[in-house]
Amino acid sequence: MGFLAPWFFAGVALLGLPVYVHLLRQYKQTPIPFSSLMFFERRTQSSIKHRKLKYLLLFALRCLFILLLLLAFARPYIHSSSIARAGGARTLVFAVDNSFSMRQDERFANAKKAALEQINAMSANDRAQLVSFGGPARLLSDMTTDRAALRSALDALPAGDDASSYAELSRVLRSTSESLKTNIEAHVFTDAQKSSLPAAFADLRLDAGTKFEMHAVADKAIPNWTVESVDAPRRVFDTKKVRTVATIAGFNTQEATRKVSLLANGKVLASKDVKVPAGGRASVEFLALDAPYGLTRCEIRIDGADSFPQDDQWLFSVERTDPKPALIVRADSDTASPLYVRTALESSAEAAFTLQSMGPLQAAAADVSKFSFVVLADPGPLPDKLTDALAKYVQNGGSVLLTVGKNAAPGRHLPLAELQFLGLHTVFPDRESPLTVASVDASYPSFSSAQNWGGVEFFQVAKLQLPQSLADIRVAAKLSDGSPLLVDRRIGSGHVLVFASAFDNIANNLPLEPVWLPFVDQTAHEMGGIGAAHANYKVGSFVELRTEKEKGVAVEITGPDNKRLLSLAESTKATTFQFPSQGFFDVRRANGREELAAVNADRRESDFSLVPQETLELWKNTGMAPNASSGPAQSAAAQGDKAELWWWVLAMLAVLAVAESVLGNRHMTDPKQMTGAKEVA
Repeated sequence: MGFLAPWFFAGVALLGLPVYVHLLRQYKQTPIPFSSLMFFERRTQSSIKHRKLKYLLLFALRCLFILLLLLAFARPYIHSSSIARAGGARTLVFAVDNSFSMRQDERFANAKKAALEQINAMSANDRAQLVSFGGPARLLSDMTTDRAALRSALDALPAGDDASSYAELSRVLRSTSESLKTNIEAHVFTDAQKSSLPAAFADLRLDAGTKFEMHAVADKAIPNWTVESVDAPRRVFDTKKVRTVATIAGFNTQEATRKVSLLANGKVLASKDVKVPAGGRASVEFLALDAPYGLTRCEIRIDGADSFPQDDQWLFSVERTDPKPALIVRADSDTASPLYVRTALESSAEAAFTLQSMGPLQAAAADVSKFSFVVLADPGPLPDKLTDALAKYVQNGGSVLLTVGKNAAPGRHLPLAELQFLGLHTVFPDRESPLTVASVDASYPSFSSAQNWGGVEFFQVAKLQLPQSLADIRVAAKLSDGSPLLVDRRIGSGHVLVFASAFDNIANNLPLEPVWLPFVDQTAHEMGGIGAAHANYKVGSFVELRTEKEKGVAVEITGPDNKRLLSLAESTKATTFQFPSQGFFDVRRANGREELAAVNADRRESDFSLVPQETLELWKNTGMAPNASSGPAQSAAAQGDKAELWWWVLAMLAVLAVAESVLGNRHMTDPKQMTGAKEVA
């Protein structure tokens, strides 16, 4: 037992107050007039009778009241563990960190060992639940008093590759406290990694009445080098024109030189040395990637020379293929549009397409189904055969981009798009300002990258009338006069894009502006069906497996150990899949396309800096307030390890005050006492 404010016991001097009331103030004489004292003999009167205390029980109650009052201000406490030993059952949560960083040395094994010791230390009345938080928090057991079940769940917990989050842990602890309506005692077994802290400290808040104890399996930050990221093309068309850039990072490290290697299917293609500054980053570049045709498993690897080799490589995949053919149909007199479009496609980092240019009559005799996408560069009237072939092409999933210029016929519907072309608005610079781009939809693939459209000016713009129903139409960009610039209309399984101007340097200056190259590159990749595919993922991220129209079609996922990861039922119903670990995953989608997904651990796990002690203390203190839904004993127990007893002292004071009042009134109204007083008088 102890006292939080023992200096209040200095007020014990107040015990003199009841002594004064009962002893010194009790002897009173009433003055009586008398003629002369000459006949009285002087002598000393004994005062023993007047020094004798009366009403001893009342005196004791008053002294005890003062002592209890001082005791309440001194705030006595006992350790909450004493309450538990006295028979109170505890509600425990054992949270084990099984994130990627716990793979370092024996951290995960030590955490499980420490958790096992706490499980074995449970009393017969204690109940507990096991939680893991390497990634999304998972409940590994029910709230139970069965220690054998807890030990079994702990033994079955594997080390993971995901990132830990202390905000996610706090959320689970709050949820547990709220659902059980009681105080909980949380024991957390982790490496106390600083990178697991959330950006906002409020996300660490614990419910009132939560006792938090961290069992850290690491006591210092260790130096670590890692491959932090790799920038590589998703597809390879010319192995001599592939640029791969790797970023090498050092955490808590001194300046050092690391050897960096590029591998394809386990074979070293090139190696370079890079100097990494102390606690800094450095980049290394490889300008060729000799990958075979098809999907290739690639890797950037370093000689980390540290105690955590699990992050010394970065996996990525590439697909080598020949450029796909694309078609541009232009007017016979138009040579500018094919030139600008072809130059933009060839200048792309991934020269994924070869452009063929044809006039309308020549295109009518060609097989348009073999082209990845088709551009109708203001070609004028189209032969019916070509129009029918393009309509079928779009219905089957193809994409057509139509530019509108001087060759379009006003008052008629544009081919394929079925949009009304009202006419061509021509801007004369000496009379009015050129039109500019007022807004773009950044979520649309053509504008997904940060682009500056401020310098683009339009001198000839088609006025389009959109239908009343816009269910299948998306306006991706608008001009300064409010008219649409780029319209995407879904028809069947394909798309028709309408650009309300021409691709030349007469109707506008777009082909001469820097924004032209990324605009054509992104639009072509999306129309060609290669813009949406991903190659690199983080552990714990999701991949989409099917669309709404592909229900019931089987998909297949093969993991790094060549085992199928979906059951027969899941293969026909699952719409997404979450990558559970590092490695290469072969994904065969419902539409028949195959993807080699490279999955890497979150590199925040590579920084072994520890949570500052002051932050940890603040985190613990968020759960120190008493829980209003608990009784007085539980409210006291919530104050860390000190269960205060002031609640009970105040209750005793209230009872004592009532007893003193009753007894005092009885003495004041006692007839014998009143008679004695008269006789004395």
